[in-house]
Amino acid sequence: MDQLIQVLQGTLSADPNARLSAELQLSQLTGQSETALALAQITVEHSLDISLRQISPHSLAASIWVGAPRHEARRRVQTGRRLIRFTPLQRDHAAGFALKKYVKEHWSPFFSTFKGPNATTVEIKAQIRQTIFGGLSDPIRKLRLACAVVVSDIAHPDWPDDWPSLMTQLLQLIGPAASPDAVDGGMRVLNDFVGIDMTEDQLLPIAREMLPRLLEIVGTPQTHSPSTRARAILIFRACVMTLFTVKEEHPVAVKAAVTDILPTWLSAFQHLLATDVATELTSFPTWEALAVRTTVFGALEVILNSFPSTLKALLPIFLQFASNDLAALLPVYSTAFLSSTSEFDVPVPAEGDSQVPADLPGYISTVLDFVTQLAGRKSVKALFLFPTTKSGTQLLQSTFETAILYARMTTDDEDDWASDPNAFVADEDDEMVIYNVRAASIDLTSSLIDQFETAAVTSLWGAFQSRLHDADAARTNGTDADWWKIYEAALALVGDVSSDLLSHVEDQASQNKRSAFDLEAVFTSIIPNYLGATELPFLQGRSFVFASQFAPVLPSQLAHQYIDAAIQVLDATDAGVPVKVSAVRALTNFFRHLKQNVEPSQAAQSIARLLPLLPQTTENTLVLIVEALVPILRVAAPSLDAPTCSSLIQIVLETWFKKPEDPILGVAIGEVFTSLASTPSPIVTNCLQTDALPTLSNILLEIRTDPYSASAASALELIEAILSGRPSGPEHFGPGLFGTVAASLFEVISSTEDRSVTQSGLNIITTVVRKDVGQLLAWKDAQGRSGLELVLQQVAKLLEPDESESGGLFVGDLVLHLIRKAGEQLGPVLPDLLKAFVTRLATAETASFSQSLILPFAYLIHKQADTVLALLEGITVASPTGPRPALQVLLSSWSENVDVFQGFWALKASTVALAELFLSPRPSLSQIVVKGDLLLTDANRNRIMTRARAKNSQSKCLPHLIESKSIVLTDPQRAFFSDPDQFSLIPFRAKALKVLLKDAQSALSESAPNGSGRKDHHHDDDEDDDAESDDGDDEWADEGQEFASGGLGKDLDYLSDLLGGGSGGLGKYLRDEGSEDGEEDEEDAEDLKDDEIYQLDVATYLKDFFHQAYTNDSNHLKALATEYLKQEEKDILSVLLTRA
Repeated sequence: MDQLIQVLQGTLSADPNARLSAELQLSQLTGQSETALALAQITVEHSLDISLRQISPHSLAASIWVGAPRHEARRRVQTGRRLIRFTPLQRDHAAGFALKKYVKEHWSPFFSTFKGPNATTVEIKAQIRQTIFGGLSDPIRKLRLACAVVVSDIAHPDWPDDWPSLMTQLLQLIGPAASPDAVDGGMRVLNDFVGIDMTEDQLLPIAREMLPRLLEIVGTPQTHSPSTRARAILIFRACVMTLFTVKEEHPVAVKAAVTDILPTWLSAFQHLLATDVATELTSFPTWEALAVRTTVFGALEVILNSFPSTLKALLPIFLQFASNDLAALLPVYSTAFLSSTSEFDVPVPAEGDSQVPADLPGYISTVLDFVTQLAGRKSVKALFLFPTTKSGTQLLQSTFETAILYARMTTDDEDDWASDPNAFVADEDDEMVIYNVRAASIDLTSSLIDQFETAAVTSLWGAFQSRLHDADAARTNGTDADWWKIYEAALALVGDVSSDLLSHVEDQASQNKRSAFDLEAVFTSIIPNYLGATELPFLQGRSFVFASQFAPVLPSQLAHQYIDAAIQVLDATDAGVPVKVSAVRALTNFFRHLKQNVEPSQAAQSIARLLPLLPQTTENTLVLIVEALVPILRVAAPSLDAPTCSSLIQIVLETWFKKPEDPILGVAIGEVFTSLASTPSPIVTNCLQTDALPTLSNILLEIRTDPYSASAASALELIEAILSGRPSGPEHFGPGLFGTVAASLFEVISSTEDRSVTQSGLNIITTVVRKDVGQLLAWKDAQGRSGLELVLQQVAKLLEPDESESGGLFVGDLVLHLIRKAGEQLGPVLPDLLKAFVTRLATAETASFSQSLILPFAYLIHKQADTVLALLEGITVASPTGPRPALQVLLSSWSENVDVFQGFWALKASTVALAELFLSPRPSLSQIVVKGDLLLTDANRNRIMTRARAKNSQSKCLPHLIESKSIVLTDPQRAFFSDPDQFSLIPFRAKALKVLLKDAQSALSESAPNGSGRKDHHHDDDEDDDAESDDGDDEWADEGQEFASGGLGKDLDYLSDLLGGGSGGLGKYLRDEGSEDGEEDEEDAEDLKDDEIYQLDVATYLKDFFHQAYTNDSNHLKALATEYLKQEEKDILSVLLTRA
């Protein structure tokens, strides 16, 4: 050990040569397990110098940058982007760090850094575990941390098999008789342990024993440190999350546990939050007390989203606590983080407490987020709205006022954004994952507007005026040099909810009412004052962005003036980063909102200013500028001359060449090409064909030397962007466009093993088929093979059983559109193609792949049902359970997956085809049986059954079926239908009837007000009800009413109203091309505008179908409904028939 101590001392030497020699020697020694034991003993040996015992500060994100001015040091701790520098007082190879390194490299193959070849012996491991565990009680905090880190690392591979006593040891270590130091060490390990290693089966049995002790620790601040108490709350939070994960499987036990545990903890949380937060800050100079409050609000949020009914009555109390803290912390937050004149020293976080952060911005963000979560809860609605007038309360306005003040820019923001355009773009981008106080304030504002609508808009206007009045007073009195930050923050918050405010303005105008938010006043007395305020660059830039966000309501002349001003900013040599970036954002918004109402000359000027910036910018700023070109080109492209267009394409391609592997930049550049391609200008079309496509086609050939070429993959996506942007039809698509890339495209598709490349290639071919299939049919390669022949070769390859389903996911879409557009040319090979589809369907595992294979059949059944059914009746396919009739394979898969089909056209095609199959008289359809409804058992009775879970239950199975009285199953059928859950077995036509009725039922729900039936759009505070099943089988009586249950009453009338004609109800839902069920892009839908299925009024179609089937009792509809429909399905059928 003495030799090892000398080596460790050498690693701390100031002489670099001596230190390097010692480090090399230590590296050799740490390959021996005896050295690891000695390191453990040194780590816990009190007689040795602490510098030899602890883990290096390099592993702890804990020290402050030394040697900088106080303000700079404060910033280094404060920011998450800055590189933290450490003092050279302690070096890497102290014993604790060396032991941690040994564990990661020599303990177990569990670690990715394991070097082997042999792991540490069992005997040495036991001694090291015992030794290092004893260090968890060390009186020196840094040493406890060092030991806790090593114990946690060892626990990952060793518990429970090799260290079964660990949990018992930890619970003893934090027991009532333990010292505060021991509790702190044990909690550090336990917190890491519970969060990572323990399953619900391991955690729940000890939770009842552990939670009372944790609560005791939380409630004794005089004994335990805030970080220890915060860790106790984190472990409680993990227990709550675990209870939630098993809630459906064990509802009774979980409900009992929640009833027993949560009230006590919620009472403790009230006590903790009742103390004054400002007083706590002064009591702990390091702000360590914030750790407890932060974890309390984090735990409350988990409870709110997992067991909301337990919190329902207490939400107003916790909302008040949150409001109190936000108000109390505002002065210190402003002084510490917002003031440009303050010399406030932000406390340095304690070492090793990253799990329980105690920073002020983090706590404020957590509280703001909690208030955001509460905003939609019914329990607190009355605190924000007066029940009678529905107007906003003072709390609603004051919450907006608080949000504005917390949204102000910090001094860090100023320094970073002024010099780093990429940081400014990233922090101001809504889609970037950057969460801070400003972002939390914006989210809160958006949530309040969404929940309380007009009342919130009125309150926001009041808060806006109030805070700007305060800013004016501070500017006039000279009391606050940062007064402008309030203006900037207020404009940022209001601008973020611009779409909501624009909708509000439109709604009010339709009722001849004035908007509750006076935008006219803002644009008259505020924005003009700061568009030229060069001395306030952030406010100047914000004014540009704000004006552009409300472009739709600006007078045309004023909007054009703002665009001219933004263009001038890009020309100004003295304009800083914030203003120029804001000008680019403003131009993007103006051209996106105003579209063709912008002068083409302004678009040309904008492009002339932006293109030279592309070679000068990188990362986020580069993407911002590229994205700005997209809406501008929609205005400018029709008037571009050939030299300008060619130059633009060249510059954009050169920008892409620099970083073709960047997916974000690639998407942005793809949108530029799509914008160009969408213009009808022959000049632009010719430039794309002569300048863009040949270059991209050549890049595709890089795949010859690099099968996974990022440039080739990205080039495919750009080709797809160009072709998908072209209008449909031979007269519009552009002659020869496909031929320019066809040879390279087919070479890439046929040779690549990269499934994403295959997908992109198939997408391109599908686009060509949909827009101008003649180009594919006419093209031939050097060997004389047609484009269609090469496509079918690729389809056959992707349908092979050993091919990945993800690789063939879009094969069905391609073949479907080939049938639509080139059915005559496809005719000779169509039977073989359909046989290949149904054969592959027999082994398909995913719903998305199954849908891809089923939809061509759906389309063909609509067009020529008898021909397709006759073909399927003559085919038998191999499956995992033995030979099966092709028709059974198709209808069984269709029945199982139809609930999760996606896509506007796909849903309609499936509905129409199922209806036609129901009406078909072919005897073969009467022999097909499929899975029906899930049967309730003890295993699933209390489980809430969503569509996704029901689908999952159907595909992963143990055998249990009940047989229909009229159908006898064969052995292969029994094997095919084996499930862990129990399903009824029903005729296919009964299943089709259920699906068609479910389509109607879903439509009713989706087309109801707010998209959610008659429910309030606020969150429901109560827990989900248990799953229920209604298998009523009432007999029928008179036509129309025979399906309705006697107790449905008003609900049935409500469903009837929704099924009515006009612009609402089922008709609206089924005609709504913007539904969330996979809406078609405008470009994609263009070739479908004359498609019979796409244009079909499915509402009318379904009504006619049910009326005809009932009147004629087609295929024994009445008997099928009597035997197989549940009562709620009969109710829907009754409404459809009585309103038909």
